[in-house]
Amino acid sequence: MLGELLIVEDYPMRTLNSFAAGGSARYYAQPRNAAELEAVLEFAYRKSIGVKVIGGGTHILVPEEGIDALVISTKDMRGLTIKGDLVTAAPGEMLDGIINIAIDHNLVGMEELGGIPGTVAGAMTVNASANGKSLSDVFFYADYLTANGRFHRRPYYSDIFRKQGSAFVDTEIITGVALRLRPAKATAEARLKKEKFVELFFIPPCPRYSGQIFKDPEGHTAQELIAKSGFAGPNGSRAEFSLYQSNCIFTYPGCTSTEIRDLILRTKQGVEEQTGIALELSMEML
Repeated sequence: MLGELLIVEDYPMRTLNSFAAGGSARYYAQPRNAAELEAVLEFAYRKSIGVKVIGGGTHILVPEEGIDALVISTKDMRGLTIKGDLVTAAPGEMLDGIINIAIDHNLVGMEELGGIPGTVAGAMTVNASANGKSLSDVFFYADYLTANGRFHRRPYYSDIFRKQGSAFVDTEIITGVALRLRPAKATAEARLKKEKFVELFFIPPCPRYSGQIFKDPEGHTAQELIAKSGFAGPNGSRAEFSLYQSNCIFTYPGCTSTEIRDLILRTKQGVEEQTGIALELSMEML
């Protein structure tokens, strides 16, 4: 216990990820602001244990044996401000919610990312992409904390994002993201456009649903390759690639991390054997 901030031992990670699978974390904390985040990192330093930062848990796979580290979720670090065409969000703000609020303020440019689950920091970490749009397309700057306890700001011109690749490393914890959007008067059309992508992303609706598993290789989409190789749909296990969004996995109750991992590796190998294209993971296997 650090003041009012609770650090829990042996915390079940299945409650923190969209697959609802996996073992426990040695320690778990959910700071609400940058000061609490610093206190949690100081705790890890004193304990000489590793740190793993997650957002909303939609893009991670936790092993059955758990994680021997301090897991920090930034989902309670919330807050959002809009000044002109600049939207500034704390790391725990949900990406889909930011898009809605931006449209309410006559700002557009992120509609193609509608439906992507998870927080803005998680999306920024992997440079989330969908429907030809990447979060880096509207990135202006990000504030982040490094392992030595110092805060930094990374502006858009200091790094070159690649498609579905991040300019941030594991030891850099994003504490805020600023996005530059386009002013628009006819936002009703933007909202309809955004809702179309949300509808496509969540067919069929399922709480145990992942973000994209693989990055899109040059000249192709992972979704197309998985579907054409015959790996989408039922396969006899409790995890399957969606028939509707073939680069996303949804699971049935009781599914284990091992089943999900085996499906991912089997699909990666099968697609490469059939097409000669090696898929690269977008999500993280902890």
